[in-house]
Amino acid sequence: VHGEFTITHASPRQPIIEYITSGEVARENASYFSTAYCLVGHTHVPRVYRLTHNPAGAVVASAYAPMYDREITLAGTHRLIINPGSVGQPRDKDPRAAYALLDVEQGRWLFRRVRYNVETTQAAMRKAGLPDRLIARLAYGW
Repeated sequence: VHGEFTITHASPRQPIIEYITSGEVARENASYFSTAYCLVGHTHVPRVYRLTHNPAGAVVASAYAPMYDREITLAGTHRLIINPGSVGQPRDKDPRAAYALLDVEQGRWLFRRVRYNVETTQAAMRKAGLPDRLIARLAYGW
C-alpha cells in the first residue's frame, strides 16, 4: 500500500495467482483492499474496473477498456481496479507494448501503447532459449 494505492501482482484477494478478468472477479475483490485504487497486472490485459454500489448497497463492478493517450483524473472518482497491461507478452490481441503513467501528485493516470521491433525481440528470445509459444505470441498479442 502506498497512499491511496494498493499495488499487487494479481489481485488483492490472491496477490500471486488470481486473474482479474471480469467485473464479477473485480467485485469479489472489492473487500480485500481499502484504498481508493488497486493496481494489478498478471492478465497482461489493460483494463479499468469501476466499483460502485447498487441501490441495495451491494458492490457492482463495471469493466472498461482503456482509452489510450487520454488522461483519467483519479480524484473524486469511484474506487478503481486498474491494470496497465504489459510491456512484454501483451495478451489482448494487440502486439504493441502497453503501459501507463501515474502522476500521484496530480491524481492522473494515462494508458499508453507503443510499437517496438517485435522481430528483434523474438530473435533475442530465441537466442536465450525461451519457449516458442512465448516468442510467437509477441507478434499477435496473445
